[in-house]
Amino acid sequence: MKSPNRPCLFLIASMLFMVQAFTAVAAAQPSGGSNEFWPEFDFFIQLNQDSRIFAMYTATKSADLGAYANGQAGVYYDYWMARPLGKPLIGYFDPSRSKALMLRVGYLLNRPKSNSGNATEHTVTAEVTSRAQLPANLLLSMRNRVDLGWVAGDPNHRYRNQLKLAWTFDAGRFQFAPYAHAEVFYDFKEGHWTRFRYAAGAEWYITKWFVLEGYYLRENTWGQVPQFVNGLGTVLQFHLR
Repeated sequence: MKSPNRPCLFLIASMLFMVQAFTAVAAAQPSGGSNEFWPEFDFFIQLNQDSRIFAMYTATKSADLGAYANGQAGVYYDYWMARPLGKPLIGYFDPSRSKALMLRVGYLLNRPKSNSGNATEHTVTAEVTSRAQLPANLLLSMRNRVDLGWVAGDPNHRYRNQLKLAWTFDAGRFQFAPYAHAEVFYDFKEGHWTRFRYAAGAEWYITKWFVLEGYYLRENTWGQVPQFVNGLGTVLQFHLR
């Protein structure tokens, strides 16, 4: 397998610098912000060469509370299709990334702590992700997602649009995929854009069935508290084939 070239190493170094810089900003942010940690476990169960079941669990730990604030569990069905826009220059460990289009539908349960005073949210999710292969193993993805949520019977519907750029390369028997993405949220109840996120991270494909992911995410929210969120996330992915 080929070793990463100099531009790829530069990209990794740049992302590490961004994480350090953003962490420094988080430490100096105003009281309207929150620092959070998001551990996550993902399970992908391959059904055939074009589809799979995706199950996940994640939690939110706030530095202000010193404890976990809520937990989320979801189950989804993924289906990918169509030839990629541009020929992949690498054999992706994740087969969905070699296709130009992926559909995902599912259900997400958001359960807050019992003493928080917040109600449980039930969300039905549908999303479409389109992908284009760019030179130098770059993969550009655009995800359009609709969340149909209900909190104590009241609708809480959102539209989300995410643009993501990833660079995948082989390093010995491993595969690495540093990435950056930005996402905006539209709240149908409020009638305007309410949230903006941007993130940088990387996936480390240790084997074809186990992936370790880490990222930094910054979230700006308009008209809500907290106004700013700095999140560090770790994801353990298990791919069952």
